[in-house]
Amino acid sequence: MVCIRQIGFEGDCPSIVKIINQISQLSGIEPIYSADRWLLINSQNQEDVLNLYQEDDQTITLTYDGKMTDLVRATCQTLLQMGGYYTDEDS
Repeated sequence: MVCIRQIGFEGDCPSIVKIINQISQLSGIEPIYSADRWLLINSQNQEDVLNLYQEDDQTITLTYDGKMTDLVRATCQTLLQMGGYYTDEDS
């Protein structure tokens, strides 16, 4: 089952580069971003992946296979710490 999480921001979204750097600093995970496929990959576990992209100026969207992996958890926590909030019903 594919899960979709949308995280909104009051102002403009942080850049993908800034998000990746924050994930590294806060979680110790060194994510790899494949911009052409919008894939964020846990460098320590190649099966721990999610799609991460900017939906519009104020929304970041994550899609993943439904499992709450280390990378999904770290990405959500990082985005919330960066001032984001869940905009979907599943929050």
